[in-house]
Amino acid sequence: MYEMPLDENKIEMEEDANILFDDEKDVVQNVYRKMAESNLMATKDDAFYKYFYNLLDTSTNFCTFKCVRLIKSVDEDWINAIEEALPSLHHVIMNPRKFIEEDREIVNIAMARNITTESIRHLTQHSDLIDKYEEDGTVIPNRILNVFKEESLNIYENRFICTLIAELQHFVNKRYNVIFENTKDELGSFFEMESKIDNYTETIDYKFQLKVRDKQSDLVNEKENEDIFSRLIKIHRQVNGLASTEFIMQMRGFASVRHPIVKTNAIKKNMHYKKCLNLWNFIYAYDKVGYTVNLVKHEPIISKEFEKDIYDSFIWNYAMIHNQVEDANKININHEERKKEINIKYIRQFLDLIVRESGIPDDNLRKIVMNELIDIQNKRKNEKNEIERANKKKKQKK
Repeated sequence: MYEMPLDENKIEMEEDANILFDDEKDVVQNVYRKMAESNLMATKDDAFYKYFYNLLDTSTNFCTFKCVRLIKSVDEDWINAIEEALPSLHHVIMNPRKFIEEDREIVNIAMARNITTESIRHLTQHSDLIDKYEEDGTVIPNRILNVFKEESLNIYENRFICTLIAELQHFVNKRYNVIFENTKDELGSFFEMESKIDNYTETIDYKFQLKVRDKQSDLVNEKENEDIFSRLIKIHRQVNGLASTEFIMQMRGFASVRHPIVKTNAIKKNMHYKKCLNLWNFIYAYDKVGYTVNLVKHEPIISKEFEKDIYDSFIWNYAMIHNQVEDANKININHEERKKEINIKYIRQFLDLIVRESGIPDDNLRKIVMNELIDIQNKRKNEKNEIERANKKKKQKK
C-alpha cells in the first residue's frame, strides 16, 4: 500500500527537466539529475537490475512521504494604523509635557532650603513658630514654611501615552510571537519506507526513514509577503524601543488611564496627541486576530518517476551490503518474471498521471473519466453476459 505525496520541488523538477545542469540554481536538484542520468546509463540493460526491480515492483511496499509548509498572512489594517501613529508617538515621548508642582511643608529652620516672601508672610501669621525676638528686631523662628517647586510629568496626557505604549506593546508582541516564533519545529519533510522481498533463496526486510526539519528564519519561504513581514519586524523593534525609553520608565509609577480617553485641550488640538488617540481607539475597537498561520501538508499520490527513484535506492543499498558480505550467496536471476497485481496503488498512479499530464480542466476531466469508466464497465459487463450465454448454449447442445 502506498500513500506517498510529492514534494513541490519534485514537481517543479519534472516540469523543468530540460533545463541544463549549468543553469540550475538548486545545487541539490543539480546533483540529483546527474546521479539519475548516470544510474540510467549504468542499469538500463543490466539483467540483475531488471530482475530485482521486478521483485520490488511485485512485492508489498509501504511508503509515506509528507511535506509540511507554513503559510502565514497578516491583516494590513493594524500594520497601517500603527505605522501612521509611530512618528507622533515618538515625538510626544521625546518631548513630554511637564508642569510645575509646588509642595508646601513646615520644616525645622535648619532644614529650610528656600525662604520666600510666602514663607515670611506665613511666619507673621503663625507666631507659635517663633522662638524669640531680638532687641534689634531680629526674629528667630524654630520652624518655617518651605515651598518646593519642581517639574513633574504626572499629567493626564503623559499617563495616556504611557498606557497606550503598554497596550500597543502587548498588541504587537502577541501577534509577532505567533507569526514568527511558533510552529518552527513542525516544518519540513518526512519519508519512510518498509518493504519485504522474497528473493527465492533469501528474504529481505527493508526499512528506511528520513526526516528533514527546516530551520525557518523570519522571512524564509515568505517571499510573496516579504514586504509586510519586514514592516512588522520594524514595528516590533520600534514599539519595544519606545517602551524602554526613560520617559516610559519614569511614568510607570503613575496611575494608568482607562477607556474612553478624556479629550483634554492638548489631546483635542495637538496633532501628535490626536494621532495617538486615533491609534488608541483603533486598538480598543479591533476585534480581529489580525493574522493567520496555517500548516499545509502535501500528500499527493506517488508518481511512477518517484517510485523508480525509490526502487533504485533500494537496489543500490542491497547491492552495497551484498558486496561487503564474504562468501555471499550467488543470486540466480533465471526465474520467470512475476506479474504485478492491479491494486489501488496503480490506479492512483495512473489517475495522477492523467491529472498532471492531460491539461484538461478539472471539471471536464472528471466528467470524461466517469463517463469512460461507466462505458468500459458496461462494455465489460455485456462481454461477460455474452460469454455466459454462449457457454449455456454449448451445455444445452451437449
